[in-house]
Amino acid sequence: MSSKSIAIDITHDVITAIAYTVDARVMQIAGQAVVIVAGRPLEEAVAELRQKIDFQGASCHIALEADSFFYRNLALPFTDSKTINKILPLELEENTPVKIDGLLIDSLITRDDTQKSQIIAAMIDRELLAKQLATLQALGIDPETVTVSALPTALRLAHTPGLPSDMLLLDIDLQRATLILVHAGHITLIRTLVFDSGLQSGFQIDQESLAIKVFRPENIESTFQALLTAIQQTLQSIFHTHELAVYLSGPIGSMAGTAERIQTGLGDLCQSCNLAEADSSGQFELQFVPPIDEKWPSGIMDDCVNLGWQITKNWKSFNFRKEAFATKKSFSDRALAIAITLPLISAALLAMIYLWVDYRSLLKEQNDLNAQIRAVFTETLPEVTRIVDPIQQLQVKIRETRQGAMGKDSALPAITILDILAEISVNIPESLDVRLARFVVDDSGLRLKGTTDTFNTVDAIKKGLEQSPAFNSVEISAANLDPKSSKIRFELKLTMRGA
Repeated sequence: MSSKSIAIDITHDVITAIAYTVDARVMQIAGQAVVIVAGRPLEEAVAELRQKIDFQGASCHIALEADSFFYRNLALPFTDSKTINKILPLELEENTPVKIDGLLIDSLITRDDTQKSQIIAAMIDRELLAKQLATLQALGIDPETVTVSALPTALRLAHTPGLPSDMLLLDIDLQRATLILVHAGHITLIRTLVFDSGLQSGFQIDQESLAIKVFRPENIESTFQALLTAIQQTLQSIFHTHELAVYLSGPIGSMAGTAERIQTGLGDLCQSCNLAEADSSGQFELQFVPPIDEKWPSGIMDDCVNLGWQITKNWKSFNFRKEAFATKKSFSDRALAIAITLPLISAALLAMIYLWVDYRSLLKEQNDLNAQIRAVFTETLPEVTRIVDPIQQLQVKIRETRQGAMGKDSALPAITILDILAEISVNIPESLDVRLARFVVDDSGLRLKGTTDTFNTVDAIKKGLEQSPAFNSVEISAANLDPKSSKIRFELKLTMRGA
């Protein structure tokens, strides 16, 4: 089951939020909220948002108004991110409106090669960020991500197959607009522009219907013309082309008539003008399913939906939850981490202890076997005083013995003395009380003399030796009782097979 997340887009005019889960390429919207700010304090608007969205058990991610940040484009002669983070404050120190120590900086590498990189640096006042985070945390909202509003929509467009590689996103709110330029599939420029300065047209969002109202519609054309002039002036100095696909988002961006005004006003610069709408029609590769029982305010919700996609797809972007503003794990998070890792550590320790005990046991067994081998070697070859490798030394001695038993034709006999001893040892049962005292080999066969406890034992020895394939026959030559020791003296005659 997918975990629930919450994406919140906070601007000066409106706060939008969704609670969602994602399965494969489909986002399921579990809850939504639109809060009209209308000049109210942030804590009051967020408190209203808390009443409309269930935050229980969800991870939270927010995007702040784009004009809360400062932006600079840089070209640096290296590509390593650690080096870039170290050098950025030095590069930006003389080009910031406030002291660099008072700014929190994050960067986005827009293009790099083996020797240099193009950077967009975004900066926010540390006091402003601290104040906004404190307001959110006081209401139980502790976001894991803090990024720039409208940027997630630009990232979704840049990651959507089939769209032009050169495009312009215009995110137009009631009094501000954000311009994001994508060139060759990479974000290359972020700028904020003034829109409807002094409420010349007076755009407002209706609290009930969420429709756009205009108090002075006679000024709409001049308001848009001022915006278009600012866009052209911004693009002329950095972008030399007459073919840009323009995409619109935000409350005014989705208003009827905006697309036509933008396309006409930009002239040859505008190849086409469409809504950057994250709809569920399948136009884009990523789709979402809005709540069935609620009206979906299309256009207004695009930025928070695309923030959800940015988090889900892990698109590289800004995140100002870093340094002193990094998220801190709660007690419950730490307890959960301990509850997960402690059994794993215990299992690993038990496995190590088991392996150590097993190793010690095998080592003891190996030492015992080595001691037995040395004992057998010493008993077999008492004349050898220097023992290095008893097994190899025994093998060498056996080869020497076999070489000494070779005939004149340098061939081993059919059976050697060692083979005969082995046959006798194997075929006389260990349970019998028997002691061999004499062993005589001649051309006719073998004679064994020894003592045992009973006549039945002599018969058992005879029967055991008859089982050997080395002997053709086994005869009891003598079996007498020794009056002194009460033992049975016996003599066996064994005929070698083939003799």
